[in-house]
Amino acid sequence: MGTEKKISPNEVGLEVGLVLSKFFFKTEHLHFGFWPDDLEISIDNLKKSQDYHSEKIINSIPNDVSTILDVGSGSGGLAEKLVEKNYKVECVSPSHFLSDAIEDKLVEKVRVHRSTFENLEVKAKYDLVLFSESFQYVNIKKSFEKIPSLLNDNGKLLICDFFRQPGTGTKPLGGGHDWKVFQDHLNSFPFDNILDIDITRETARTYDLIDKIINDVALPVRDLSSTYLSSQYPKGMRLLKRFFRKKINRMNRIYFKGNMKCEMFNKLKTYRILLYDI
Repeated sequence: MGTEKKISPNEVGLEVGLVLSKFFFKTEHLHFGFWPDDLEISIDNLKKSQDYHSEKIINSIPNDVSTILDVGSGSGGLAEKLVEKNYKVECVSPSHFLSDAIEDKLVEKVRVHRSTFENLEVKAKYDLVLFSESFQYVNIKKSFEKIPSLLNDNGKLLICDFFRQPGTGTKPLGGGHDWKVFQDHLNSFPFDNILDIDITRETARTYDLIDKIINDVALPVRDLSSTYLSSQYPKGMRLLKRFFRKKINRMNRIYFKGNMKCEMFNKLKTYRILLYDI
């Protein structure tokens, strides 16, 4: 009897995020928003902020680019905007759920490669390899070694993602490669930086919205559910809390200790739009 393939937590998280975003926020984007000073931070403006984020990426694409490999395409929201701008786009996605979402949305307008970037095998070459909040999931060295083989002459690499500030570690906010480690690897390859835009302050404001959702919705629901279940099933709840103690403590530390805030993100992360000539 064959064994079922394990599903990674990252893949599950992205899939759950898509379902929740579509239902509650009327958006299929799976990324931070870009919040200019004059945009009120509210759920009603989340989609608009994410559209601003996509515009920042698209406006960073050089004029001579025609073909794009969109690595880690989420549900295809950015790919759809690129197609509307008449770019020829191919997507890379290791998630079958998200790959299906891309194909359902864009039908034959894009080709979807169901693979991790490191295991991607294609014969085509592109004018631009694009990572939008997906570079944090790939191996830096292996990716830098692979990228030149995917590009046409005068090809470009565009990364829009956040990185950890050196020395900050992965707690209390995880995610992102170490910024210094990224730059050290970069110096070993013939990549010329031609654009570096720091959008940390504008994207960090997404955490103000997350913090509001946690305090106004998630925290009350957690407390009410725990109180009800403890009153109805006291023995079962004691066993569950004991068995899952470490996981519960981890979730509380991440989501309910006041760390999901704009100030914390600004302190621990740097969010950049980076364009390289290769």
